[in-house]
Amino acid sequence: MLTGLLVYTIIVMQFFPETAVARWLDRTVAITRDVFGRIERRHLIFLMLTAVILIAGAELLAIAGPFDMALVVLWDVSTYIDIVLTTAVIATATRGSAGWRAIIARLLPRRAPRARRRRGVRATPPSANDDDRPAFARAA
Repeated sequence: MLTGLLVYTIIVMQFFPETAVARWLDRTVAITRDVFGRIERRHLIFLMLTAVILIAGAELLAIAGPFDMALVVLWDVSTYIDIVLTTAVIATATRGSAGWRAIIARLLPRRAPRARRRRGVRATPPSANDDDRPAFARAA
C-alpha cells in the first residue's frame, strides 16, 4: 500500500507538476530538504544518545534524576563526544597524510636524478674607470 502511494506521488510530481497536489508536494519536499540541511553532527549525536536514554529510561532516571536533568547531562556528553570525534578525525588526517606520502614514496619507482645545470661564466661588465684612455692620462 505504501509503495502504491509513493508511486502515485512520483507520477503526480512527474507528469502533472502544475496541479495543486504537485505544488504542495514540492513545497513539502523543499521544506523537508531545508530542515534536514540544517542538521549538524552534534544534533545526530544528541539524537542517538536520547534514544539510548529512552530505551534504558528507568535505570537512567534513577542515576541522573529527573528527565530534564538527564537531557542537560546528555547535551554535555554529546558535546564531549563531538569534540572527541573531531579531534580523532583531525589526528587521523594529519598522521594519515604523512603515512600516505610514505606509502607513495615506497611504492612509486624512484626517478633518476636530473643532471645539475652548470652556470655559464658571467661576463663582467666594463668598469666605469676612464683613467686608461690616453687623453685623460695627459691631463693628469
